Amino acid sequence: MNSTNRGLNRTLIFLVGLLLLILGAVSLALGVIPQLMTGWGDTAPTVQQSVSGALVATPLLSTGTSWLWIALIAVLLLIAVLLIAFVVRQGHGHTRELFHDQTTEHGSTIVRSSVAADALKDALKDRDDLVTSSVSTYDVQGDTVLKISATARRGVSPKDVQTSIENTLHALDDLLGFEVPALIQISGGFRARVTKPTRLS
Repeated sequence: MNSTNRGLNRTLIFLVGLLLLILGAVSLALGVIPQLMTGWGDTAPTVQQSVSGALVATPLLSTGTSWLWIALIAVLLLIAVLLIAFVVRQGHGHTRELFHDQTTEHGSTIVRSSVAADALKDALKDRDDLVTSSVSTYDVQGDTVLKISATARRGVSPKDVQTSIENTLHALDDLLGFEVPALIQISGGFRARVTKPTRLS
């Protein structure tokens, strides 16, 4: 839940991972398969001559330098700019204000996100049906949305956890005097399976 395009994010990760996988596989194959190493040794001079011929055949005016180098540098700069923009956008979307009404002659009312987050964390932290829980706030198209992430203990019904968290949210709405949009994310997985149940006394 941030301002980064999810499709672009996954595409970039996939392409980088695929490139690293291919480079790793080629390096490993060259190291362990003698025939590939021999074949590369025989092919490398031909490849070098082809590249040199392409550079000579594409001069930039009378500079004697190939315009392919300039194109390569431009592409690398574009990739660098896109990566910087991608990194800068990470983490955006968080907000510190849960509610801010219109300013009047009597002033304005501001409710910090930490108020709701702390209230929900206190309500969820000692629950026996949860391994862990976290609360964060995001600005989604101008509306503040709470995200409650919870890991259900093994054997606990996710539906029961959802209902219980929703009841806690309703209590928070009654406390604040307005309904807060919320996203509830319930997971299980490895941590839920290996965590020992809390002993009840």
